[in-house]
Formats: sequence, structure tokens, C-alpha cells
Amino acid sequence: MALWAGVGSASDAAVAAPPQPPGWVPASGGAAKAVATTNTFLSQNGKLAGWEYAFGKIVDDYSGGVFNPYWGPLGAMVFHGGGHAATFDNSVVILDFNDLTFKRLSNPTPSNKGANWISTAGLSQNVDPAFNSYCEYGDGQPGAGHTYDTLAILPPADGGAPFGSLIRVSSFAVHVNLSRSTGWAHRFDFQSMAMRNGKWVRWSVNGPTNYLFPGACSAYDSRRKRFWWMAALSYLPPMIRYLDVATQQQLEAPYARTARLAPAADSGSMTLRYDPARDILVLTCTLGGKLVLAFLRCASPEMGWVVPPLSASIPAQPGASHPFDFVPEADKFVLLTGADNSALYDIKAPQDPTLVWTVTRRPLVGVAVPTAHIAGKRWSYAPAVKSFVWMASSSSGVIAYRPFV
Repeated sequence: MALWAGVGSASDAAVAAPPQPPGWVPASGGAAKAVATTNTFLSQNGKLAGWEYAFGKIVDDYSGGVFNPYWGPLGAMVFHGGGHAATFDNSVVILDFNDLTFKRLSNPTPSNKGANWISTAGLSQNVDPAFNSYCEYGDGQPGAGHTYDTLAILPPADGGAPFGSLIRVSSFAVHVNLSRSTGWAHRFDFQSMAMRNGKWVRWSVNGPTNYLFPGACSAYDSRRKRFWWMAALSYLPPMIRYLDVATQQQLEAPYARTARLAPAADSGSMTLRYDPARDILVLTCTLGGKLVLAFLRCASPEMGWVVPPLSASIPAQPGASHPFDFVPEADKFVLLTGADNSALYDIKAPQDPTLVWTVTRRPLVGVAVPTAHIAGKRWSYAPAVKSFVWMASSSSGVIAYRPFV
């Protein structure tokens, strides 16, 4: 039995992970089940002046989320977003898998009738300081923005907080009025399971300024301790970027002249995952109304991207992301598509990823799984519960899907 231990408040004691998944997840592979939570996402509305009505847009407007496996024995799904034409609210909210409760872990930056920030002295500001460089409000917190697939978790063993750290590797469409982007990264530490007033800090020591158009994806490379990320794929950037954990530098790995660039993806459609078994990054996106899957070898990123053959086609929802994640014990990816939500798709890569990838359509048993235009890492496999725990929108229910292993 694996043990989990945290260093937090006095109430945070070592807790043993359950030997079996909890009863609220499906009992067998291929099944989906509605999850009864103790409250709703919308119940965590901080009632930010001018934006109370738009709290749900933290999830619903071009924003994703990420699973944090280090929050207690079962983990938690993290939600954070907003930005352009969405909401000024920059709160961090979780769904705690340990008690199935939504919790807001930070307070939103106060706003002046929903337009600009209010200083600690209570004075409204018409201009948000540092916004051109860092996309932060005047209290130093990063502004609400479209998070797409840019959120990732830094493990405690690799320098994260006791319960993991949320990394926003870059920021896009920040602030409802200004809609700016930045290559500076920010960090939010999960210090204690009792925390409710968490704070962000600016984390990277630099921030690239080109290829920062909206639409971005990221993945954590556990072997090299870095966050790979890309933005503006429709512009075909000639490199992939990474945020180095040890130095906190944003760096670039240019592609060779003969290398294949990443697909010219529809804005916002990309999701990126790291496959530790093959040491590759796997990208999914839509292009021309079709799903595209490509991989990049992390040991030689200068060689660019390869689009391998698939054993069967996967229907695509034009312009939408196709959330997928790696299931380690099955050595496969599981993909959800809005073009066919009566099934899930298993995708298994061969040891040589240039060969044919096997695609298996898995009809759903139980409840239907709703889809979302942008998902980020909300569709993530949670090892302790042997399932995907998914919330498609701020007002939808929570669904657990257990893949075949």
C-alpha cells in the first residue's frame, strides 16, 4: 500500500492511499458513472464585484485545468482561467477527490466595477501596473486569462510544494479588456490541504516575447525536469520552448532546417502530453476539420515532429481540442472527441513510434460523457482512482470513466 505524507498544517497527517479505488468510480473498464459531489463548482463564486455573473467562465471560456495527484491520497482537479471577454476573476478552484468537494483556494483580485484592479488602500486604478511585461494585476497576481492547455503540476520531489505546485507556463488573452499575452511563468504552491488564501508568484526569470498568439499547450517532462510548451501553432513557430525547473529559465530548442514543423493547428485545439515509456511528446490538434496526432522525440527536439499512421481514423470536432491522456499501467492514451461522445478511443503507440499506432474505439457503458470545446488537462487520468474524473463545463455534472487496462 502506497503512503502519502504532506508537510502542511497540523491537520495534515500522513494518509494511506486506499488499496482499491473508491466506490464512486466505475467498477469495471469501459464504464462511465455520474459522481455525486457535495457541492458545485458555481458554489465557490467569490462574488467579485462586476464579475459575479461570470464566475463559470473560469472553466467555460477557452480555459482548461490540470489534475494534481499530490493533493492527499486521491488528488484533485484544478481549475483556473478567464481572461478576454470572459472574466476578471483569477481564482484557483479545485475538486478534491478525497471528499468530492469543490474548494476555492485563492481570493480573486478586487476589481473596480469589473474593469480594473483595486489597490490594498482601496483606491481604484485605471491602469494595471506591469501588465505589458508580466500580465499581472496591481496586487502582483497574474491576471485572469485563457489557460488552454498551459497549466501543469510540479511534483514535490522535483521542487514543488508539499502538495504540488501549479505552474502557468505562459499566459494568453489576459485581462477582459486588454487581452495581452506573456512568456513569463507563474507558480501557485499547494502548501496545505487547509489553505484557502493561496498566492501566485512570478516564477520564471525571463519571458519570450514572440509567437505568443492565443492557443497554447504544455507538458511536464519528468526525466529532464522541464515544462515543454508551444503557442501560436497556426503560425508554425520554428522551435519548441521549455521552462527549466532548476534554473527557472524559459529556453528554446530550434528545429533543424530539414525538420518538420508542428502542425498548423486551429487556435486553441492543441493538447500536449509526455509519454515516459518512449520519451516523446504527443500532440493532438485539429487542422482542416480533422484530428492530427504528432510526436516529437525529447532527446532530439531539433528533428521536429512526426505524424505517424493510425490504424483507424478518429472523428474530429472542427476547431475543438481532443482531450487525451496517458494511462501508465495500460501503456496507452485515451482520447475523448466531441464528434463521437458515445465512445472513447484507446490509442497505443508501438515501441518505435514511427510505425502504425493502434486505435480502438471503446463504446461507452453507463452514462454519456459530455464534451467541451477546450479541455486542457481537465481530461487527465487519476492513478489512485483508476479513472478519468471529468467536468465538461462549470454547470455540468462530474463524470468518472474507467478505461480498460
